[in-house]
Amino acid sequence: MISPLEMFVEEYLPKVTADAVEEQVERIPVLPVVKRLGDLETPRYGSDPNELIKSRFLYRGGVCLLLGPTGIGKSSFLEQLAVHLSVGSPLFGIVPGEVYQVRGMRILLIQAENDEGDMAEMRDGVLRGCEDLTPSQKTKANENILVATINDQSSDKFAETLELLLQQEAPVDLVMIDPAFAYLGGDSNSQRDVSYFMRELLNPLLQRHKVGLILAHHTNKPMRGKEKDNWEAGDYAYLGAGSAEWVNPARAALALRSLGSDSVFELRAAKRGKRLDWKDAEGELTTRQYIAHHGEPGVICWRQATAEEIEDVTKKPEKGRPRKVDPLEILHCVSTRPGENQGWYTSLGARVMGCSQNTVQNAMIELRGSGLLKESQQSGRSKKYEVSTKGREALERHVSTHDWAGEAGGLA
Repeated sequence: MISPLEMFVEEYLPKVTADAVEEQVERIPVLPVVKRLGDLETPRYGSDPNELIKSRFLYRGGVCLLLGPTGIGKSSFLEQLAVHLSVGSPLFGIVPGEVYQVRGMRILLIQAENDEGDMAEMRDGVLRGCEDLTPSQKTKANENILVATINDQSSDKFAETLELLLQQEAPVDLVMIDPAFAYLGGDSNSQRDVSYFMRELLNPLLQRHKVGLILAHHTNKPMRGKEKDNWEAGDYAYLGAGSAEWVNPARAALALRSLGSDSVFELRAAKRGKRLDWKDAEGELTTRQYIAHHGEPGVICWRQATAEEIEDVTKKPEKGRPRKVDPLEILHCVSTRPGENQGWYTSLGARVMGCSQNTVQNAMIELRGSGLLKESQQSGRSKKYEVSTKGREALERHVSTHDWAGEAGGLA
């Protein structure tokens, strides 16, 4: 007869020991692979299946941000790019790796903001406008691009769903996500939240499944061509709304930027752009080019801008006072010394911006109407102004190009 002690040892103790061992194993970190510097393998350009976009502008396991203001056609650009990459065809100098020029890519497009009707209309418009593709290529694109709408998940839940989709639809070469805000599940201005999403959720997942990612992300507001004349090439990578951590872990970035036209825009390769080997009209290496909306009704598509269109949006303004100013610059003016009257701000603004006082006054009217500027008090007939809470939030995302504090020092 087995004693109670023997039963305990035989049945209970092994289970406890096994559970304890399993718990300890789970606590052991998975260490990264360590190699000697001399053992690192040099990429094989041309025949390398990891090279998604030449010349390693984007590769498997890497992220490319697509930055642009809302409403200009960022989603249609993404779908048009997907159509071309899926059949191995270049778009606006974005050339698939040589392996994929032969077989095309299998692409998983995940989006949140369009219903099926919108997506179908966009597909039809893109395919109508892509006159560089043959009917058989368009058929192949319809087969190679998978579309999933996810509008009720973010952060960890979204990453879990993406992992399951990649397992279910394997093999996938490239994932496109539109837009990033829909899936972050946190504060886009928080480095901690963005870093967790980009570095701890997306990057490891992409590397496990050996797929690339193009992630569409909004800019703070439409960027006008004259606002950032003093920016260097790499600065455009930081156009995205929120924390700079959006672009830091990304290997590449493309930015769609307004130039003041409703139909012609600048496409800038903001990070790793020289790898695309773009050339300007003089044959010089460049990281920008100009693209335009197709223009034909029902054709939701982008095209290369004409020489005349490019000249129109890039020509320098004639000498004299500008007819328009950036209202947020005037908001910076008010924030420098709140509580002054309108005449004080129009005088300073006109002098600094090189415009008329009426132009500054109109900007202040626009700022009040949008809730960025408010009247702080009234003294007789003289209204006083200050920046609202909403206005202060806007200024945190807008860097002034003027020394308002220094310029205001000379006024009484």
